[in-house]
Amino acid sequence: MSGVFIGVLVLGMALAWALRGDDEVARQGSPGPDFTVELIEGGEFTLSDHIADDGRPVVLNLWASWCAPCREEIPTLSAFADTNTDVAVIGVAVDDKPGNSRLLAAELDPSYPLALGDAEFEKSYPNFGLPVTYFLDRDGVVLEVFNGILTEAALAEKAG
Repeated sequence: MSGVFIGVLVLGMALAWALRGDDEVARQGSPGPDFTVELIEGGEFTLSDHIADDGRPVVLNLWASWCAPCREEIPTLSAFADTNTDVAVIGVAVDDKPGNSRLLAAELDPSYPLALGDAEFEKSYPNFGLPVTYFLDRDGVVLEVFNGILTEAALAEKAG
């Protein structure tokens, strides 16, 4: 019985995701939807402002404080950000309590900005498990969506 329930639930989620408009959901080969997120250390990050003012490609990592693989991946992303200043790295907490996200940010203290995603962000940049990383080019086009933990070698290959 529970298998049927899970199957129906997964089918419903897939159908709902497929019926969204292309401009609302990040898809490989299409411009990433614009978003603004609150940075944990203060301020905001807006994708369109970044594209207009900075112009670097973006590694957009989705994480949560309760996600053990995310905790493992954040130091790798931090090392990558330190050595690849020609790429902007930003981590956005999703499916998490802001207080818990802030505590993990303080504990790990990555060298790249961490932010808090909201429902609108999560709708535009969906995940079916964490961590998930979106690779956007300098124009904001989604080049790839990677599910799982990234190694330094994979980061260099995909973001380079």
